[in-house]
Amino acid sequence: MMLNSLQDIRILQSGSFEINLLDLILIVSLFIFCFFVLSLLRRLIQRLSAKNNISLRFNRFLHQGARLFVGITFLLLFLKVLNVQVSTVFNYELYADEKFQLRIYNIFIVFILLYIINGLSFAVEYWFDTRIENKKLDIGRGKSFLQIVKYLIWLVGIIVLIGTMGFKVTLLIASISALLIGVGFGLQHIFNDFFSGIIILFDGSVKVNDVVELEGVVGRILDIGLRVSKILTRDNVIIIVPNSRFTGQEVINWSHNADVTRFYVSVGVAYGSDVRLVERILLQVAKEHSQVVKTPAPFVRFKDFGESSLDFELYFWTGNDFLVENIKSDLRFDIDKQFRENKVEIPFPQRDLHFKSKDFD
Repeated sequence: MMLNSLQDIRILQSGSFEINLLDLILIVSLFIFCFFVLSLLRRLIQRLSAKNNISLRFNRFLHQGARLFVGITFLLLFLKVLNVQVSTVFNYELYADEKFQLRIYNIFIVFILLYIINGLSFAVEYWFDTRIENKKLDIGRGKSFLQIVKYLIWLVGIIVLIGTMGFKVTLLIASISALLIGVGFGLQHIFNDFFSGIIILFDGSVKVNDVVELEGVVGRILDIGLRVSKILTRDNVIIIVPNSRFTGQEVINWSHNADVTRFYVSVGVAYGSDVRLVERILLQVAKEHSQVVKTPAPFVRFKDFGESSLDFELYFWTGNDFLVENIKSDLRFDIDKQFRENKVEIPFPQRDLHFKSKDFD
């Protein structure tokens, strides 16, 4: 009897649609219940994030999924409370003409597909990162292929999304192709960068984390995109480089052939110095530095008899080629210290000037 009395109290009525007091109570209860479920899911996600060290991006992805799930559940139960046919609401046309129709269910499908595409992207990234951490895949090539796979996932996903919206995909692709041909002449540099990015990702001439030298600037590659790449310089500055500069110009890749790279430090000593003592000092300094590898072993080259000094070069190998200038600086400090202790002189440049005098009457 009490339920019947609540149903008799009308809160809102418009034509055949009405909301009574019982419906309002159920809707409020449903809202509170969904809010409670969403809070529980958020707490669960936070605990999982703290326990498994989940990244911030994946944490946001899980929160988006929780909101999407609770929102769709609330909508379906809300329609059920109001005795409204779900199919009627979902098939409601928002826009329609001869070639295109947009219904409410199309919008829901778009949101769900976007979430699925994002989830697939995370799954692929996790798979590649796991193989890279287990040393089953090279980090540079792994990151490059990851970019390609993610672009393909989003490309296929966007095509599917366009199809679910009611567009004819073949007609759209033909239209875009014709447009790109016309625009391509005015955007040659952009297309050149785009195809250069594809070439770089496939041939692996430069990879993520490679140390490269481009037009005198040395930096580590942080990211290779389809159009531009990001390079971190030794000054901790990020440079945005168009990909066409990697394929159209000379690039020195210090990380391409091996894990260690050879460098050298030049030094000159005064004539009359014990050259074998100089050699021993240089080798000792190199061997005692923590960033200089033992194999291949450092060696000293007697370069030349200079104008005012005996010129030597200390060659060494290191895996920390990105900060090699700091290593060179350390070696020079140690060389100067050892030379002072062993009375080895580093000469100043000397010039002999002869003046001719002329007697004037």
